[in-house]
Amino acid sequence: MVTRVSEYVPEIVAFIEKIIANGFAYESNGSVYFNVIRYSKDDAHTYAKLSPSSAGNLELLAEGEGALTAEGAASEKTNAQDFALWKKVKEGEPFWESPWGPGRPGWHIECSAMAGAIFPECPIDVHAGGVDLKFPHHDNEIAQSEAYYGCDNWVNAFWHTGHLHTKGKKMSKSLKNFSTIRDMLEHYTGKQMRMLFLLHQWHTTMNYSPEESFPEAIKKEDQFAEFFKTVKATLRQCNVNETSQKWTEKDFALDAALSAKDHAVREALCDNFDTPKAIHELSELVTATNIYLSQPPSEIKIPLVRSVSRFIFHILKCFGLYEDGDFPAVVSGDAGAGASYEDAITPLMNVLLKFRDDVKKNAGKEGKELLKLSDELRDDILPHLGIRLEDKGKDAPSIWKYEDKETLLKEQAAKLAEKAAKEQAKRDRAELELKKKSTPGKDWFRTMEADKYSKFNEETGLPTHDAKGKALSEALQNKCKKAANSQETKYQKWLKEQEAAKAPAQEEKKEEEKA
Repeated sequence: MVTRVSEYVPEIVAFIEKIIANGFAYESNGSVYFNVIRYSKDDAHTYAKLSPSSAGNLELLAEGEGALTAEGAASEKTNAQDFALWKKVKEGEPFWESPWGPGRPGWHIECSAMAGAIFPECPIDVHAGGVDLKFPHHDNEIAQSEAYYGCDNWVNAFWHTGHLHTKGKKMSKSLKNFSTIRDMLEHYTGKQMRMLFLLHQWHTTMNYSPEESFPEAIKKEDQFAEFFKTVKATLRQCNVNETSQKWTEKDFALDAALSAKDHAVREALCDNFDTPKAIHELSELVTATNIYLSQPPSEIKIPLVRSVSRFIFHILKCFGLYEDGDFPAVVSGDAGAGASYEDAITPLMNVLLKFRDDVKKNAGKEGKELLKLSDELRDDILPHLGIRLEDKGKDAPSIWKYEDKETLLKEQAAKLAEKAAKEQAKRDRAELELKKKSTPGKDWFRTMEADKYSKFNEETGLPTHDAKGKALSEALQNKCKKAANSQETKYQKWLKEQEAAKAPAQEEKKEEEKA
């Protein structure tokens, strides 16, 4: 629901009129103020319930009023603590008509009047806002609303969220140090952002920096997404009708883990909505289930795995991380049910997977080309169809997962780039090693360590001055001489190896010439 103050001015005016009628507000010079002293003396009410120590803090009150504390406002008030419900228009300002003349609503009254228009019953269950709004904004909302309704409890629970900080300062428009959701979505997914906030306690200050904040959130979101895909892939291999359903020790252990984590998650959420703890408990259950799923398909109990995955999915769905339909086979029905692309290709992929596993088993050492084709199918062909194929070991059957095609192609490109980088690094190391071996002793320092010295002896090639131009001590010169002699020995050895390697070819050439 979207609410705009400009569309609720009649309701705001009516709200203020009733507060005046109840004796807790007064008109002054075209403005209307809430009488804090009158309200505080009433036996049925208490001012500043959320922040009692701030009740008389005029500085905070003035800050809360903002532009409404214009020059002359103090003389209009009965008490210094009073705050504006309606403010007389100033030149150049937008305004609306009211029984007290043209003006505009006060800051606090907007929220109470709009909330009352949408939720007319008192009390409201939950009211949320930043921790900096406790006083005076939320305390003033409470006062004017209780004065309107004639009650002593307008809201059952306030949720005051912590501030978002960056580089040690509160993120705000005024400091121009903020990042928009739109900016963040250019680099991260919505799920990763939600996970970032779930991993932080909602009521405490959060220090945000992309380099430090997101890696854990990305890793955790990947863990859950990969878990559901693994469950789906594993369930395709399992058949309740063809396998024993008698529970073993492993089945009872996973069921006990599910019960324990169900209790732990609910306890965490009841304890100040501790989402970091809840995510931690779910993560541990995922790990336990992945271990359970590593056994042969014939040992896996589908109903048990579905119960675990349904629970984890349900909690993450409540957190807004997933929606119905994200992992349909995990939460309801069989993997072949429905009409999605993934469901449609399941029979074909299962046949193809079995064919590939049979090829791998029977190819042997002489079937290298078949194995190469098998790997090309996995690495180069199936990713273009959105299929991730995972080998599970020599004797274990492989599994397949349906993924976002672009994600797989990015992974493929990253692997190729990593492979190319490793090959280049290998070539660079080989080139450097060859350069070391093929450098004569007298050229060693000028070729391999030129950055360490500034002057060299023209005849011997030995350094005479360091990089800063300082002459080398006799001890250092002797050390360099020994190093050059050692290098010369290696160089001569390398020359002999080169000559020895050329000898067979030269002999072969001589024989050909004789013939």
